[in-house]
Amino acid sequence: MSLFNRDTLLVGGIGLSFRPTETGRPMPTATRSTRQEQRELTGKLRAERKMWPEVAAEFCDRYGVNVRAALRMARDWSQRDAADEWNKRWPNDPKTFKNFSYWELWPGPTGHAPSLEVLGRLADLYECSAADLVSDVADFRTRDIAYRDNKQLAQLQSMIQPAAPSDLHALIARLEQMDVNELARLTTSWSDRLGTTSSRRALLLKLSAGLSLAAASPALADEQVSDAPVEVVHDAHFEGIWHSRYIYPSTSRGKEFVGEHHMVFRQNGSRLMGQSLPHTTGSRLRIELAAEPPVATGTWRETTSPDGYYRGAAYHGTLQLVIDPSGRKMRGMWLGFAKDFQINSGQWELTWQEGSTSKTVQRRYHDKV
Repeated sequence: MSLFNRDTLLVGGIGLSFRPTETGRPMPTATRSTRQEQRELTGKLRAERKMWPEVAAEFCDRYGVNVRAALRMARDWSQRDAADEWNKRWPNDPKTFKNFSYWELWPGPTGHAPSLEVLGRLADLYECSAADLVSDVADFRTRDIAYRDNKQLAQLQSMIQPAAPSDLHALIARLEQMDVNELARLTTSWSDRLGTTSSRRALLLKLSAGLSLAAASPALADEQVSDAPVEVVHDAHFEGIWHSRYIYPSTSRGKEFVGEHHMVFRQNGSRLMGQSLPHTTGSRLRIELAAEPPVATGTWRETTSPDGYYRGAAYHGTLQLVIDPSGRKMRGMWLGFAKDFQINSGQWELTWQEGSTSKTVQRRYHDKV
């Protein structure tokens, strides 16, 4: 004996019965058991204080219907019931179940697009917004980079909050998929939400320096980028005169430039403090590094030439360098903010000149670059 009669069909696990319409074409309606399941689902979600659009979203996922049909089904209304409710409210503009069928079939080829006036009345009928009724059509927000950034930030935040290892693994996998420019843009977008009540630049620099120091932690020293062993410099002495050379882009001028300074570095344990010697252009550079061979990590700050292209503007950033086994050269990359808060990066190299920091030695390097 069949579980369904000849007018009933099992579709996607849901029993659908067919009743004839005025046109003679069958129109599916949920069977008694499915209608009961839907009533129970609505009751459960409403008891959880879910709004009608949220209930409809669950119906869309579970029963494979569009949002206009889902909002009606969530109220346990057939299309004829919905038409009856419409006619009670707006008797001068009567509708039949056919009208609701056409609106729910849209944007398919056999559907009719509801007007703004109809959407407004349907929103009144279903206690939602007109936007809720068309939330499943013509959504091009993913083309907007701000929308994509906000969505990714929300996803990252949801991964960070839970403490479950699976969530942390998902966060790690997501971050590994991002390149540094995408991560920088998301971080800048996040900082924009802080408003003007705090120093966003100082906060980002502090976070960047903290993360860089964490990456240079001795606890991670055994994690090498390649299989080749890295020779570690023990009890290294870095104090002395160093030549600093970095490459930086100028978006307004469309090319790269080189910045050079002679620096006097003083050392206190693993902490290095570098100050530029007098420069021919008047530019001043300060570098602070934490040297944990084979890595040196820290921050930089430059006040540009008062008579140069940047008119004495001050720039900040972070810096991470790999220390040569000899202890006489450091090479790496810098990160920093441009005028428009875009994050730029480039190569940076420090080359040891001599170990003395006496005034006589320092004067020999005055105005040499």
